[in-house]
Amino acid sequence: MSGTDRGALADILLGQVGRDPDGSRRWAEADPYLLRHAVQHAVEGGRLDELLADPEFLVYADPATLIPALPGASGPDALIAATVYRSALEDLPSALPEQRRQYLAISGSRVGARTLARRLSRPFGSPALALEPLFSTGSEIKPAVRAVFDDGDFRVYAVVVARTGGRQVVVTTGTDREGYDTIIRFRDLRTGEPTLPPITITGDREQPGRVSRYQGVIAVSEVDGAAAVVLRSEDGLVVRSVATGEIVREHPTGEGYCLATGVLAGRAVAAVNEEPGILVRDVDTGAPVGPAIPTPSEHVCSLEIGEIGDHPVLVYATRSGRYGDEDPGGTCQVIDLHGGARIGPVHRSSPRSGTAVARLGLHKGRPVVVVGPQHVHTDNKGRRYHPDVEIRDVFTGEERFPAWSQYEGVRALAVTLMDGHAVVVAGNGRGVVTVRDLSGGGEPYELLSVGIARGSVHDLGIARADGRVLILAACDDGKLRVADLSPSDSGPATPSPGHQIGVESIALARVGGHPVVLSGGHLGDLYRRDARTGTRTALLRHGDLRVTDIAVTTVAQHPVAVTGSPRAGVRLHDLASGQPLADYRTPGDDKEWVYSVDVLPMDGRPVIVGAGHGGLVWMWDLLGGECLLRWKVPDGDAHRTVWRALLVDGAPVLAGVQAEYGPSTGHIALYDLASRTRRDVTIKAFEGYSSTQCLAVHEHRGVPLVAFADFEGTLAVWDARTGTLVSRVVNDADTERPQTALACGEVDGRAVCVVGTQAGHLGVHDMLTGERIAGTVLPGGWIRCVDIDDDGLVAVGYGQEVAVLDMGGAVGGGGA
Repeated sequence: MSGTDRGALADILLGQVGRDPDGSRRWAEADPYLLRHAVQHAVEGGRLDELLADPEFLVYADPATLIPALPGASGPDALIAATVYRSALEDLPSALPEQRRQYLAISGSRVGARTLARRLSRPFGSPALALEPLFSTGSEIKPAVRAVFDDGDFRVYAVVVARTGGRQVVVTTGTDREGYDTIIRFRDLRTGEPTLPPITITGDREQPGRVSRYQGVIAVSEVDGAAAVVLRSEDGLVVRSVATGEIVREHPTGEGYCLATGVLAGRAVAAVNEEPGILVRDVDTGAPVGPAIPTPSEHVCSLEIGEIGDHPVLVYATRSGRYGDEDPGGTCQVIDLHGGARIGPVHRSSPRSGTAVARLGLHKGRPVVVVGPQHVHTDNKGRRYHPDVEIRDVFTGEERFPAWSQYEGVRALAVTLMDGHAVVVAGNGRGVVTVRDLSGGGEPYELLSVGIARGSVHDLGIARADGRVLILAACDDGKLRVADLSPSDSGPATPSPGHQIGVESIALARVGGHPVVLSGGHLGDLYRRDARTGTRTALLRHGDLRVTDIAVTTVAQHPVAVTGSPRAGVRLHDLASGQPLADYRTPGDDKEWVYSVDVLPMDGRPVIVGAGHGGLVWMWDLLGGECLLRWKVPDGDAHRTVWRALLVDGAPVLAGVQAEYGPSTGHIALYDLASRTRRDVTIKAFEGYSSTQCLAVHEHRGVPLVAFADFEGTLAVWDARTGTLVSRVVNDADTERPQTALACGEVDGRAVCVVGTQAGHLGVHDMLTGERIAGTVLPGGWIRCVDIDDDGLVAVGYGQEVAVLDMGGAVGGGGA
């Protein structure tokens, strides 16, 4: 069929879709065949851009056929649409159309496509979204992700790519949903389709979740001229054919967890750590090739076989076996596999580095070792030591670049070539993959940083297809993600940056009558943004570790904010200028334990109530700075860092959560701060405690209310005066648990709760009845903090991002 004929066929098929008075097609009424195949006909007829620029088509089209067509976008609007669609890639395939509308609207806001987001939020002839996104930052958008393979596994631990039968096959290991069994999967890299049925290795039912050595240790090799994967089992090495999945070799070995494969003297070999050191074994026979390589420590944590010139070498890293402040740092060595001699000096890691990954690289023709510690160390004062990635010359040990801090550790590391440049690819504990260029002089500048996963990246694989560099990330949420790290023309993405590590606290306020949103980050950064556009208007700071809570009020008609920090105490900020106004001191050296702050009126003056670790409570005169109270509540050590202050019959009262760590039954205790006594009212029976954001208070028509959202999906509200239950609702869907953030407010005379979950779901409930008023979902998961104002704006901190949504007409009327 000619191009003209294909175009005519596309015209006929698209002509079958009715149109609204504004000219937009009514895809909601389209035939299922068209929803699935219209994009294929549009590609053949040269009409793809037209479809991608239609927001309703994005909502109703079948993702299975639309996703593969996205690279064909060329026009400006189509490129924007493709970027937005790709940013929500993993959520769309299993979603219903109205859920897709929500995903796409918030994704449009995240990438800066405000016009598209608005059109999605307000479809012609239909109600607007109950929670319309006004803006969102987009630090963690994933436009580079090209495919998400989700088999419903619990975790994916390791990934490799092998060639067989003229195609690239991706092999992964992971665990089933119950955490017992190991599953090995084989799939075609290009299509994602399985090439073999999955292989299940039965685990230890007596120890669910126990990590088998199969799960995290896999490498590619060759046996009998065919591609094979080598896995480290409980008893030794198991070699499986990539083509058939069958075991072709088994070799017993000693205890150990590390594995690397390579070629030595024309033979496929595997390096394994086992007593008395590291052995290199022939993959075909299992026999040792040469003597054991002694190690300075039995704690080998990384192995790699590479080449320096014509010499095969082994790169290995060890950890000290000591932890935290007692850890002097591990070592890394490079061994010539021809003679067993060490090449260059012993490379020592920095103190507190713990387990590390070491890889061989190249800088200006000279070999280097790249060492990345895996974990973040937190000392007993809450200081976080983010590990440094170090690059050393193999022969001299000198630093080839200044070390750089890798936030959330280096869980996976690879060195490869991209556009002819040597690059380091690192995956961290927050699912972010960072690419740094090693080719230039000076500091290895960051080429790319993309959020790949929701959680940790356990392993990285590198593949090349169609001239592009692909990264395969094995993730702890049970998914394998494929991202394109090559320069891409996937479309304009101009996201507003969020917080570098994560959002800890959030609050809505007004400056000059205009709504603003304040967000506190993990590094003490405090941003003020326009609540409707997201434009950053000021950077405020409070210390260098976590802005744990924010309270807003007015002083002489000037808006101010009070912030708390675990290390920097309590500070007052002027919201108009962004300048700090005062720091509040305590008689003791305990300001570092401030976790929550509230402002209450007492005798006509504003008072700050702060609470922290171990039940320690303070009160300050906001205007004068005087510390009015320093008190440790009874049974303070049983309290979690979950506090809120309110007025009960005009008296200042502090509500606190008492519960054991971990899922357990607990209760809310109330303390009268004026008399320093515990009130008789105790609010009981919630399941599991949550973190600092799941307790909220609100006064509705003179009645003080306390609300709590627990791990198990229960949202309950009580009268703080009597402890009487006002409402209770149980959100029992998996996506509605655990609940991780809560705020209460008054909108159009109606008392409402906004609750967020670890899965990114956001729900609005009537406080008095429990009725669910509205809901949406934020791609990116884990809502950490929320706030609401009396105009119906909802501020959300999720991951590193900040968003504001408008309830519009969702909240109407009022409770009795």
